[in-house]
Amino acid sequence: MAPSRLGQDDTHFLLSPSASYPQPFACLIDRSGQVAYAWSSAIDQPAPESEPPAYLRGWNHVELAADGSLYAMVPLHALLKLRPDSSLAWRAELPVHHDLDLHPNGEIYTLTEEPRTVPWPGGARILLDNTITILSSDGEVHAAHSLYDLLATDPTLKALIEKESDRRATGGHLPDPATYELNGRRGRDVSRRLRDLPGSPCDVLHANTVEILRAHPQGLWDDGDVLVSLRNLDLIAVLDLHAQAVRWFWGPGELSAQHQPSARPSGTVLVFDNGQAHGRSRVLEIDPATDQIVWQYTANPPESLFCAMAGGCEELPSGTILISDAQGGRGIEVTRDGHTTWAVRISTRQASAITSRAEFYRMTAVPSAMAALLNADCPARDMVRSRLRCELRDDLPLTLRSTL
Repeated sequence: MAPSRLGQDDTHFLLSPSASYPQPFACLIDRSGQVAYAWSSAIDQPAPESEPPAYLRGWNHVELAADGSLYAMVPLHALLKLRPDSSLAWRAELPVHHDLDLHPNGEIYTLTEEPRTVPWPGGARILLDNTITILSSDGEVHAAHSLYDLLATDPTLKALIEKESDRRATGGHLPDPATYELNGRRGRDVSRRLRDLPGSPCDVLHANTVEILRAHPQGLWDDGDVLVSLRNLDLIAVLDLHAQAVRWFWGPGELSAQHQPSARPSGTVLVFDNGQAHGRSRVLEIDPATDQIVWQYTANPPESLFCAMAGGCEELPSGTILISDAQGGRGIEVTRDGHTTWAVRISTRQASAITSRAEFYRMTAVPSAMAALLNADCPARDMVRSRLRCELRDDLPLTLRSTL
């Protein structure tokens, strides 16, 4: 079935192309592939002459606020809030990465990275801990919660972390805590030194998603608990930040380098299984009450959808699912019976010679009512239109199939 060029509604889609560095931008595209709005700012970008790795360039993730402001993550360095005209509303110098979520009370929950020394059998080790840092609506830090400390309260997950750390330490360069003298230092420079060690022995958790939850219909978790994804543990989990407890977890043995789990109103959880170890990606729906896969999408053939890193999936209000094939530069909307209703391929004219591993990190649906609020002057739009190509595809080499 050929994708519809207009789709079923006026949903827009938000993304920030990786190749936009060193003048990163984010844009809203409509279903006809036109750039409807854009933001751009070079604030806090690392200098090209420093040859930053891909994970430090551009904006790691962007999120749209209800007033048309844009939250933009300068990876492992700062969270920016940009007004609709791209001017800076505020800046929080924090080692942010991968994801954030907006609480109804105005608070911002964001992932940050905190290098730290932890006790270990045989001697202390350096771990790139991930934290959920909670900010006020004006960017002031209210609280921070260590994911390592929280996950380690569960004996099964503590053992999982220790096993992954030991695996990474085998044959790799395990840094000596005395040599690095962390003393609370954090940010892109120290994280880069640790991430770039052979075997990446410190990057045990690698959180990539945080979502603030409503109460589970069967009581498995409460309002305000959070859903997280730990890529390097093949793990998704629901955490109670107030009680410092793990409410539910799933994934080892089924997931491989997953991204963007989300809880549905019915209580099931949708997740993009990158399938890094298997050479194919898929979308899964899990029932946390039974820990069973109740539904999935796979490609036919399976390897025709393979996004080894980044990407995600999201259920739209119509019930269709948006798949972000970040490495393929594709956004694909599918029905639950496997029909493709809309698809686009994104490409960006690069402003530097440095190539990126993915075309974008994630594509996010934006309701038409929110997009309609952005009708003011848009200084960045013409620049973005000159660099971004959105190609609607009627011939994607991919058909999806759903299974129960």
